[in-house]
Amino acid sequence: MSTTPSLRHRLAQELRDRIRSGELAPGDKLPSEPELAHGRGVARSSMRAAITVLEEEGLIRRRQGSGTYVTYRPAVENDLSRNFGVGAMIAATGLGPGTAEETCELEPAPPAVAAALDVPVGTPLTALRRVRTADGRRVVVATDWCRAEHLSPDELRDMGQGSVYTALAEKGLAVDHGVASLTPENADAEIALSLDVARGALILTIDQVDSTAEGVPVLVSREHHLADAFSFTVVRQGPGSEGAS
Repeated sequence: MSTTPSLRHRLAQELRDRIRSGELAPGDKLPSEPELAHGRGVARSSMRAAITVLEEEGLIRRRQGSGTYVTYRPAVENDLSRNFGVGAMIAATGLGPGTAEETCELEPAPPAVAAALDVPVGTPLTALRRVRTADGRRVVVATDWCRAEHLSPDELRDMGQGSVYTALAEKGLAVDHGVASLTPENADAEIALSLDVARGALILTIDQVDSTAEGVPVLVSREHHLADAFSFTVVRQGPGSEGAS
């Protein structure tokens, strides 16, 4: 049995087609909601609902006080309840993962990283820095630190586009769980340059410590995610019968 698409989805499809055909190009400002609604002879609320559909898909972006602009860069869905590498996350959406920049070297452990890995401050650690891309767009600046005796710089360089999780697992150090903290921030000059965005652009910084099933910390990561490139979800349990109000 077929169903007729709702008005908002028909309106969204018309705008989607205009974007994909190139009539509305990335960076173009959409006409206002009243203009779009008048042009189609529909209520403004229906057009607003259609625009919301495209915003959720990542095809357009609202800018407070400025208007609505075409991005044509679908948001990458990131389920924060699951622990996997950035490349795998991007690939799972059907986009092509890649690396725009990469360095891997020994460096002295900063205080916070040393505490997380339970080593003295200044201990030489393997540090891998990468700018990750989705279909060529720079979306994440990531730094991973691990003990040099677990993975040397040469070993991480040799893995190419592979996952640090896989490299650790091959050493018998499979990651069982990770604990992450999330902080919304504005990109400083260095991060903005790496992500090819304006300084002050909204990013989400994720600091994570990954451990084995025995509780041994083996990897510390800091990832700066470009906020408008990702859609984040978290599964929240409860409250069930207790604490409900």
